[in-house]
Amino acid sequence: MVDRYQVVLSIVAVSIMICVPIICVVLYDLLAGRWDESLARWRARLFASRERRRDLKLLRRQHGVPIEQVAANLRRLRAAVACDANRSAAHQMGNRLAYDRVLAQACDMLDVPHDLDKESSGFERDIERFRLEAELERAGVVISSPRYGQAA
Repeated sequence: MVDRYQVVLSIVAVSIMICVPIICVVLYDLLAGRWDESLARWRARLFASRERRRDLKLLRRQHGVPIEQVAANLRRLRAAVACDANRSAAHQMGNRLAYDRVLAQACDMLDVPHDLDKESSGFERDIERFRLEAELERAGVVISSPRYGQAA
C-alpha cells in the first residue's frame, strides 16, 4: 500500500526541482532585459485593442449624422460641382459652398486638419479641396466612384 504522505511529498519535491530553476531563469531574463521588446509589443497590442474597443463603443453611441451619410452627400455634391458648367454663377457658387461645408464636416468627424474655414478662393481653394479629398480617401471614406475621371 502506498502512503499518501509520501506521494504528496514526492509531488512537491519534483515540482520544486522543476519550477525553481524555471522561475530563476525567467527572473534573470526579465531583469537582464531580454523580454523588453516582447513586453513592449504586448503592451502596444493591448493598448491598440483597448483603443479599438473604445472607438467601437463610441461608434455605437454616436449622435448626429453618420459618416456614411456624409460620404454620400460628398459624392452627390461632387457630381453636382463637376457638371454645373452650364449653370449660373450663383448656382455654381452655391454648389461649391455646400461641397466645402460637407467636406469640412467630414474632416471634423475624422480629425483631419483643414483650411476651408479661411478666406481663400480660386486655385488655392481647389488645391485644399484636392488635398482633403485625398486625406479622406486615405482615411477610408469613399468619395469618388471607381470610374471618376475616366473617359466614357
